[in-house]
Amino acid sequence: MSYTVSMQTVHVTGGAGFFGDILKRKLLAENLTVISIDLEKDTMVHPHLVCIQGDIRDAHVLDNIFTTYPIVAVFHLAAILAHAISDTQYLWSCNVEGTQSLINAMKKAGVRRLIHTSTNCLWGEGMGRPIREEDTPHPVEIYGRAKLEGEHIILSNAQDIDAVI
Repeated sequence: MSYTVSMQTVHVTGGAGFFGDILKRKLLAENLTVISIDLEKDTMVHPHLVCIQGDIRDAHVLDNIFTTYPIVAVFHLAAILAHAISDTQYLWSCNVEGTQSLINAMKKAGVRRLIHTSTNCLWGEGMGRPIREEDTPHPVEIYGRAKLEGEHIILSNAQDIDAVI
């Protein structure tokens, strides 16, 4: 696969997923080069897109991405949804350990910018109003708890990572 450098290169985790696909198309339309990683095969073709079928829990895969491409920012969308599987340990591993692995690779490569996609599952019960930034999360199921733990990992690395959640 050929790689064409545009103005800036960004990395999208979960790029083959529903939101990942939408985001990739938007980023490519903005003339960015996109490096996409997903457990699932990504069949999209574009001259400024590199699709990697891989696991963000694999440090070697991430290290290869960060040393091969001049990444300036990461969009972290990768997550296993609770309704998609019955193995809660796998979900926790992908969503929590995967986030830690990504943060480690970013720090090692000196990439500081992270945009992390959160979830309304952090608030497991309706509040009767829109959720506000200052509302305390209270997830009631494994997906929400795993996403919250991922956010804690990101926030605990705030000295090295400039994150938007």
